[in-house]
Amino acid sequence: MASSEHAASRPVVLVAIDWYLPAFRAGGPIRSVANLIAALGDEFDFRIVCGNRDLGAEEPLGVSGKWTTVGKAQVRYLSPEEWTAEVWRRILVEVQPDRLYLNSLYSGPFSRLPWKVARAMGVPTTLAPRGMLGTGALSIKPWRKRLWLAAQRLTGRYSNLTWHASTEQEASEIRAWFPQAEIQTALNLPVPFQPLPYPAEEDFPERRSEGHPEGHPEGHIPSAIRLLSVGRVHPIKNYSFGLALAQSLSGPDRPVVYHIVGPLEDKEEAGRLQAQAKAMDFVELKLEGPVPPHETAAQFGWAQLVLVPSFNENFGHAVAEAVACARPAIVSDQTAWSAMEHGDSVHCLPLEVDKWHAAASALLDLSQDELVESSRHTHAQCLLSPAHLAAQRALFS
Repeated sequence: MASSEHAASRPVVLVAIDWYLPAFRAGGPIRSVANLIAALGDEFDFRIVCGNRDLGAEEPLGVSGKWTTVGKAQVRYLSPEEWTAEVWRRILVEVQPDRLYLNSLYSGPFSRLPWKVARAMGVPTTLAPRGMLGTGALSIKPWRKRLWLAAQRLTGRYSNLTWHASTEQEASEIRAWFPQAEIQTALNLPVPFQPLPYPAEEDFPERRSEGHPEGHPEGHIPSAIRLLSVGRVHPIKNYSFGLALAQSLSGPDRPVVYHIVGPLEDKEEAGRLQAQAKAMDFVELKLEGPVPPHETAAQFGWAQLVLVPSFNENFGHAVAEAVACARPAIVSDQTAWSAMEHGDSVHCLPLEVDKWHAAASALLDLSQDELVESSRHTHAQCLLSPAHLAAQRALFS
C-alpha cells in the first residue's frame, strides 16, 4: 500500500499501541516499541498512534489529532472519542503505511479495531501479542480469553497477518492457538549499555521507618542488602516470592531493603505484600509506585540485585535494564532468558527459594569489574547482536 512519495525512501511503519511515551505506567510494551524505534528509527519511518493518557491517568499526554515528534518517531495521540473505525480509516489513507504493526492481542481500540479496518483495506499487518498467549497471562480471566481465542481461530480472523514472536517460546504459544500462523521471531531490543558505578555505603544514611526491625535501635538499620523489582504490582509478578527470598537473606547483621517500582495495578496484592513484609524481621518493603523512564536508571543504580520472580514474562525488560546498568539479576525460568547464552551476572532459576538464595549469595559476591565484563558480554551477545537487529529489520522490510 506504499505511495510513490515514500516508496523510494524509508519504509513507513504505522504502529498501533494503547500507550506510548511519555506514558510509562504500562511498562514492557512501551519500552519494547521505544527501544525498537531508538535502534531502527533512522532506517524506518515510524508513525505511532496511541491513547492520549497514561495508564490510570487523567491528564492528556499531547494534543489530539496532530502528529508530534517523539524521539525518532511521529506520534498521534487519540482521545477516546477518536477510537472509531472511521478515524482509523482516515489515518491509514493519510499515512499509506507499508505495514501496520499492532502491539496487543485483546485491545479493542488499538488492535482489533485497526486490524478490522486494515484487513478490509488490504494493508499488510504484523501483530505482536506481547506475551498475552503465555500460560501465566491466560490464567487471568481464563475462560473468557480461551473462548475468544477459539472463536478467532474458527472464524479465521487472524489468518492473513504476520505474527511477531519475541522468542521461540512465544512462537510455540502462537502456534498452539493458530497452527497455520505465519510467524517471524525477533527478540526485543534493549536500552544501550551504560554501566553504573556502585554507590558507596556512606551514600545510604540510617533509615527511619514505621516499625523498625526487631533487635535494632529505633530508626536504625545497618548496611542492608538492596533488592529491586521493576514492574506493575500484580499477582502474576509473584513479588511475594521476592519477599520470601528477602527473608531468607536477612538477619540481624544484614537486613534487606526491597524496593518494587511500578504501578499499583492490583491494590489487594499490594496490601498482601505489605502485610507479608510487616510480619518479617529485618526486611523493609517499599512500594515505590511508577516512575518515568528518566528516573529508572537511578533505581537500578541504587540496587545490588534485581529480581524478576514472575510467573510469566514475554521478555523480561527488567533483566535487560539490569544488564545494561551492569547489575546482577535473578529471573524465573518462565521467561526468554532461560534460552539465552547470557553471562554469569544473570541466573535463570525455577521458583525455589533455596536455589535463589544460593544464586543471590553468589551474585552479591561478584566484584564490580566482574559484573561489568559479564554484563557487557550479555548485552552484546544476547540483546544487541547484528543477528537480533537483522531479525527486527525483517519484521518491516
